[in-house]
Amino acid sequence: MQLEEVFRHSFLFRERYTALVSLATSYRYEGFKVLGNVLATRVIEEVKYNAKAPNKTEFTPAIFIGYTPFKKYDFNLRAFAKRIFRMPTFNDLYYTMVGSSTLRPEYMNQYDVGFTYNFPVREGFFDTFSFQADAYYTNTKDKIIAAPTGNLFRWMMTNIGQVKGKGIETVLNMSTHIDKVNLTANLTYTYSQSQDFTKFVGLEMSSYGDQIPYTPWHSGSGILNAGYKSWNFNYSFIYVGKRYNGNVNNIKVNEVQPWYTHDLAVQKSFAFRNYKLNGAIEMNNAFNQQYEVIYNYPMPGRTFKFIISFEL
Repeated sequence: MQLEEVFRHSFLFRERYTALVSLATSYRYEGFKVLGNVLATRVIEEVKYNAKAPNKTEFTPAIFIGYTPFKKYDFNLRAFAKRIFRMPTFNDLYYTMVGSSTLRPEYMNQYDVGFTYNFPVREGFFDTFSFQADAYYTNTKDKIIAAPTGNLFRWMMTNIGQVKGKGIETVLNMSTHIDKVNLTANLTYTYSQSQDFTKFVGLEMSSYGDQIPYTPWHSGSGILNAGYKSWNFNYSFIYVGKRYNGNVNNIKVNEVQPWYTHDLAVQKSFAFRNYKLNGAIEMNNAFNQQYEVIYNYPMPGRTFKFIISFEL
């Protein structure tokens, strides 16, 4: 009976009720458009036998601006400013040995400016060719991250008091065809600087100004796809640059080395009466690179996957 009572008190019987109400409006004039909205969020937590996160009521506004300056060119400018409220998930708050019921919600002010340009291709080599870029700045209070405890196999959710970030995101899309073969390519690159500017009782922490854990300065990807009749060939490359682990400071001993992977896939569709059968072969981490996304947690080497799906 005593064991049953311990079990009942360790199981939290948690419930969450969330109400979302949004008020939005928009305005258009020639090539200019503005959208604005305010989101009201009400979160009520119910937990038996243990401490619970406090209830929350928040109002988060946002404004989006778009402008098309030229009629002859598919060139679009955009900008937005918004406040984001993120309530911790159930796992963040209550998962055994990981969650913390004292975890605070995350608040972020985000500002972004960017553009998209679809190049005119007419009868050139490319069927489509577009480029987009965004520059952003964020200021986050009580950012929620996972951080190791004294045991590397046991992590806990925690808050970083203040994080300021800035960066650039770029995307290049291209497509063409050679006879009956359709080719597409998608290339991305991101530069991200997210620094810890937390102060404790007015004093700067030793990690003040450091890049926050597991956030690389440089990352990117490349995806190439070729389609021919019912065949589809896919190649993807992912790169993540140098980062620092969950220990306090950005020093050499805490570095996590860059990693990258090459993945290949071949797909074939078969018609069977009125049904469709799809078969695929995937090879992930084709060059068998040894890497760690999280420090001291090695990722799988070269792996193969065989997939068969049947559509009714």
